[in-house]
Amino acid sequence: MKNVEVWNILDLVKHYGEDKVAEVLSRFSCEMDRNGTPVPLSDDIERFIKKNAVAFAQKKLSVTYLVGDMDDGQILGFFTLTHKPVSFPAEGLSRTVQRTMERYAALNPATNAYLVSGFLIAQLGKNYAVENGNRISGATLLGLAERELMELQYRVGGGIEYLDCEANASLIRFYESQGFRLFGERVSDTDGRYYLQYMKFF
Repeated sequence: MKNVEVWNILDLVKHYGEDKVAEVLSRFSCEMDRNGTPVPLSDDIERFIKKNAVAFAQKKLSVTYLVGDMDDGQILGFFTLTHKPVSFPAEGLSRTVQRTMERYAALNPATNAYLVSGFLIAQLGKNYAVENGNRISGATLLGLAERELMELQYRVGGGIEYLDCEANASLIRFYESQGFRLFGERVSDTDGRYYLQYMKFF
């Protein structure tokens, strides 16, 4: 693993000021160069880190963590965490998964679903402004997010993490290779986009 450090965005704002943090975040890019042609990878992720990450943290809606290269100071990526109630339909869950789920919530017979307060990985993004050979891997970035979640679990309990994933074959392969399992789908209230929902016990 690269020599990296994880910084809570609220600590950075407190230490350096909001304007300086905004200046650093303005250089974040989700645009990959392919043979001299810029290819936008995720407008949502780039817009969030540049426009919303600080405000969301200050409002206690979610907290973003920046991952920095300690050797050259570059921002390699970020992840955003929060906790929210989420409904897991019992239908489609194996009996083993249901038994584990029952450690955290009771089945609601009216909806045939478990309502659980889970840890949401709300955003996960790599900085493609970093030269290709120095970029952080998706697995490393996700591992750092899960390390923070393990610390939270140790302090407050809980045992379920989840995330929304665009119906993109490479993203699906990635999250499933990291131990996440599909449990549902949803359509965003804000932009009408379709997302798959993945969960994992930890």
